[in-house]
Amino acid sequence: MSIISTSGIDRLAKAYAPSAGSYVKRTKSADGLKEERKTSVVDEYKKKHPEDARHVEQQVKAGRAVRLKNGVPNASTEDMTMEEYKNYFHALLDTIPYDATRVNDVTMISISEAGWEQMKKDPDYEAWILGYFVEDRAVRNPFFGWGGNDGSFCVEKFGASIEEHHGQGFSKSAVNGAKKDKDEESWWTKRRKKTKQLMEEQAERAQQKAKAKKVIAQEEFVRQQYQSRQRLHSFLVSDGKEILEKPVCKDTDASAAAAVYSSLFDLFGSKDVKSTNL
Repeated sequence: MSIISTSGIDRLAKAYAPSAGSYVKRTKSADGLKEERKTSVVDEYKKKHPEDARHVEQQVKAGRAVRLKNGVPNASTEDMTMEEYKNYFHALLDTIPYDATRVNDVTMISISEAGWEQMKKDPDYEAWILGYFVEDRAVRNPFFGWGGNDGSFCVEKFGASIEEHHGQGFSKSAVNGAKKDKDEESWWTKRRKKTKQLMEEQAERAQQKAKAKKVIAQEEFVRQQYQSRQRLHSFLVSDGKEILEKPVCKDTDASAAAAVYSSLFDLFGSKDVKSTNL
């Protein structure tokens, strides 16, 4: 069954005749139909990489077969709008089957704007990309049916030439397993993390406690220094009156009172004698 209706082909398709290494673009001029031959990027690649020429040609033939199978072997894609061309290409691509062992695969295709432009005007390059997927999707998955095998996630990037193609594939099982390991940590992993956290908290508390003790010791030292200076100052500026006026505790015994009297006599006795002599 054709992916494009007969009326659509009549509207979009004009004859184009690809030949080895070139394609023909037909344009109208004052002199009638004029053919302009251009070199395909596929032919350029084969010249640069002769060792891959046979393989590339097989891919191009496989891509042409996809167009033939869907009834659009001679569609004039240059006459399509870019939106029409993208729909046309994706419709062709969707007809390429996967091997039965690849049913779980997911493929993301990225084509640059320059790549779309080249595909649209270069039928051989378009055929090469289609043929690439024919070959790729036919490959069997040798691990299909094994426990835990969820298929692959593939990323295919295309530019304006074969050299710009880059593809990567990842096992969905490996990706999901890594995510599961990350989400579900083992008991030992959680225990190590908890122990590390407790040790860090204890070290922080010890540091804070030592810092607080240091501050208290400094404050006590300053206080003692201040009191010492105050006592020294009081001693230097005080006179006998301060000592006489100092109250004596009632509980002081007789010997203590005698000692105080004796000290007062020593301070003022000689001064009183001198005054009497005068």
